[in-house]
Amino acid sequence: MKIGKLPPDLLQRLVIARRGVARREVLVGPAVGEDAAVIDVGGRYLAVHTDPISGSVKLLGYLAVYIPTNDIAVRGVEPMWLSTALFLPPGADDSVLDMITRQIDEAAGRLGVMVVGGHTEVTTAVTRPMAVATAMGVGDRYVSTGGARPGDVVIMTKSAGQEAASILATDFREEALRRGVKPEAVARAERLALEVSVAREALALADLATSMHDPTEGGLANGLAEIAYASGVSIDVDRGKVVVYREVEALCGAFGIDPLETLSSGVLLATVPRGRLDEAVERLEALGVPHAVIGEVKPPSGYLVRIGGKIYTRPYVEDKLFTFF
Repeated sequence: MKIGKLPPDLLQRLVIARRGVARREVLVGPAVGEDAAVIDVGGRYLAVHTDPISGSVKLLGYLAVYIPTNDIAVRGVEPMWLSTALFLPPGADDSVLDMITRQIDEAAGRLGVMVVGGHTEVTTAVTRPMAVATAMGVGDRYVSTGGARPGDVVIMTKSAGQEAASILATDFREEALRRGVKPEAVARAERLALEVSVAREALALADLATSMHDPTEGGLANGLAEIAYASGVSIDVDRGKVVVYREVEALCGAFGIDPLETLSSGVLLATVPRGRLDEAVERLEALGVPHAVIGEVKPPSGYLVRIGGKIYTRPYVEDKLFTFF
């Protein structure tokens, strides 16, 4: 099997189909494109999601908080609790663990999240540090990935490819400079690691959005394809309106990665009824969150996503960033 997410057909056949008994309180269970489970707990909604962080080392603690809590926030639910399992290779010293846990503490503090448990061990099963984190939160409503409707408009926040750029700028800094990326671009991209959370904007749009999604592996293209797949629609995107920061363009270009097809945590994808677009934009502007209206949801048309002249027919985009690890 290739490095990265499993293809949807294999995931459905060998993982999602094998989930024990069906329970009535589970309103949203495992499905392609859905970000977090939603469980009815007495008229309120518990959102739960688990994510492995296996790419970056130098940003591991930050990502172990921001990535799974994003999946709770895009449910329209405030992230509240986090359980983290940390795996260190033999030979790792205290400074590595110190860096990871300091980052976890800092990121969780920013979001108002408490680390309530987990596990830490040194094991030969990994060759570099790895984290597996479960985020949880309880809310009065929830939003699904599969709620987009024809006629909705598509909003994105921040920049496509920004998570990938931050990883390239930190874990591959010397190689980036050797490939001609200017030091100031590398420095700006490093700082994008602190902009990976979408909690503020997702919670601000929770009562307006018909669907929300956090594009991770496979980037903006795959995130949109997952929304379309889960919702049974097609999505048309104006490539010229997709935001890509200059430092992201520089880093991704130097490594031959399409910024629209690589890790993009920090981007919120939201579909909003056209009649409520102005209200959504006003809320994002009040938060000071960069955003753009990039496309429209269409009736199903034989493809999932069309970005300019490029067509995506499956909710699976191979992410080239993982070939560098």
